[in-house]
Amino acid sequence: MKDEKNKSRLKLVIKMQVVWLVVAILFHVVSLIRVWMGLTPLSEAAPINSIISLCIIYIPLLYLGWKSHLVIYGLINCFVFGMMLFTGEIPRVMMYFSPEGIAAYQAAAIGWFGGILINGIGIPLGFYGSFLALSMAWRQKSNHPNK
Repeated sequence: MKDEKNKSRLKLVIKMQVVWLVVAILFHVVSLIRVWMGLTPLSEAAPINSIISLCIIYIPLLYLGWKSHLVIYGLINCFVFGMMLFTGEIPRVMMYFSPEGIAAYQAAAIGWFGGILINGIGIPLGFYGSFLALSMAWRQKSNHPNK
């Protein structure tokens, strides 16, 4: 019974991660449009590279989770969102507390807030998805619940 509840929670978390991925891609599409208009991008990262890397990394990862490859999804998900925490979220927070504040952010201030918000939602979702997947795999002693 508990595994069915966790499985439905994991599916919900993965759906929420898909929504997060779409929002993150749209953020970089808006950034790309701003560059084409001659404005500063919303992020210091190149928009095209960000869109491509988001698709290459997260679409297969979310597919693994959806198909219930629990251990692989849980470990890679935890690693990827951990990297996002240390390379995306923490530097933005540290920048806020720097002497220059948000003005130190090379891109638009709205990009700083957008990055904080998008990563602030995606990172906990990623870690919660990893927790659910790995706890289900641990209880079942299996990578895939259908075995």
